[in-house]
Amino acid sequence: MIFWKRVQQAINELWYPRSITVGKPVETQELANRIARESTVSPADTHAVLRALPNVMADFMKESRAIHFEGLGWFRYTINAMGKGVPSKEEVSEKQIKRLRVQFTPDRTRNLEGGYTRALIADEGVTFMEWLGKESDETKLPDESEDDDSGQGTFG
Repeated sequence: MIFWKRVQQAINELWYPRSITVGKPVETQELANRIARESTVSPADTHAVLRALPNVMADFMKESRAIHFEGLGWFRYTINAMGKGVPSKEEVSEKQIKRLRVQFTPDRTRNLEGGYTRALIADEGVTFMEWLGKESDETKLPDESEDDDSGQGTFG
């Protein structure tokens, strides 16, 4: 079940539904335990692999390579430049780079209706319910909107 709440946008003062998370975030060990139950790999081995994954991905991405994680999606670095640009090609330099970010694009598969389904989005069984409870500190995720001025769905 996907919970949502009513939120008023400051920019236009209109109201919209916004998805929220509840409960504690799923941590690496819980992922490892679930994967281990669905495979022949031990929870300890699964946990070790999951813990190594971010460093291995970063190493490849530092070589300007994208990562395609089958069934999940694509990860790649993007950069944000500061200022409004420079008048000539010769003046462009790395000094203009303001921020390095990671962009994630979910995999997609063609569904029976001829459209596409994105990775991590279930084809069926998703229901929505308005959240009437209070959010606690454990349900709040780090706020990415402070740094994200790109509007491109980047993470990092």
